[in-house]
Amino acid sequence: MATEYLMWTLVFAMMLYMLLLIVITWGWFSLKYFNSHETAPQILLSVVVAVRNEESNIGLLLKDLMNQNYSNDFYEIIIVDDHSEDSTRTIVINISEENPQCSIRLIQAKSNGKKAALAEGIDTATGELIVTTDGDCTMGAEWLTSIVGFYKEQKPALIIAPVVYQNERGILQKLFSLDFVSLVASGAGSAGARLPFMGNGANLAFTKQAWQRAISGQSGDSLASGDDVFLIHRIARIFGNKSIQFLKNTSAVVRTNPPASFRDFFQQRIRWASKAKAYKSPWAIFVPVVVLAVNFLIALTFFAGFYKAWFFIIYGLFVVLKLLIDLPLLVEFTGFVNKRNLLILSFPFALIYPLYIVIAAFPAMFFRFEWKGRKGLK
Repeated sequence: MATEYLMWTLVFAMMLYMLLLIVITWGWFSLKYFNSHETAPQILLSVVVAVRNEESNIGLLLKDLMNQNYSNDFYEIIIVDDHSEDSTRTIVINISEENPQCSIRLIQAKSNGKKAALAEGIDTATGELIVTTDGDCTMGAEWLTSIVGFYKEQKPALIIAPVVYQNERGILQKLFSLDFVSLVASGAGSAGARLPFMGNGANLAFTKQAWQRAISGQSGDSLASGDDVFLIHRIARIFGNKSIQFLKNTSAVVRTNPPASFRDFFQQRIRWASKAKAYKSPWAIFVPVVVLAVNFLIALTFFAGFYKAWFFIIYGLFVVLKLLIDLPLLVEFTGFVNKRNLLILSFPFALIYPLYIVIAAFPAMFFRFEWKGRKGLK
């Protein structure tokens, strides 16, 4: 009886998952590739970056930001130092002094945490459009031009743009990269379906006006993570889902390094999963619940295999079925970000994914995560 109940529950969950992926995949295909026709900058931008202990990365980021094909007169760079314990501040000061033609401001955060640091930086920003990224990111010279062109044409309140890992070394980091690609693709497809719920603060743009209206009532303030997704949810509630759009343009891609170890990867995923407890958007709740449920049930069939061996066959069948549902979106998105080489790992990744997602999700509900030497909030 228990076996029959498990199977029917799994079949029902898989049907919901298939419906979910149909919506997200359709959303991705409905997005039109944006070809920027921006010729002259007319919008003042503020690039805001909250950093902590980024001495090995901040120089590369500032180099890319200073090399943008966008007039120096029309954008400023605001670095908010979140109490770094290394030479991050010194590097920023030196680069700023060596490049007086660029507007680079360094602010010392008063409060602790990335979310608070970003808020302090944005409050001082003079730009009409705020662009955020992270201290360990790199981008091409057309990054700001593509964002401005899209903003001028579509007039969204918030722009979600693509982020991918770079410099992956070994199978483990390539698996991390494939997992990350699937998350970014899901956020992009949801935005394309006019159901935005997820983006990455490493590549967001939004109007200062939208920020000021949204931040006053932003949910999730007790969480150390979530500066990006809660802003997306709040702006969607205030301005409507159509006010949030995904920028489908390869020039807009931001690249960052993958976690250095499995421990770092696990802590990162726990940090991200911890946001879900504060979600209020129905779609934002539906997506993780369905994903967790279907993977939890598939994982149960794996452990049931130690009781009855034929459950291992059931596990394999549902893993393959789930992979077939995922593949259309994965194939298209990896092609868009030039990561098709990762697809060779899709089947091995699919085999372990149900176990990993369950292991990562449940600790996020009860335990604190650690990030850059700090303990996160529950």
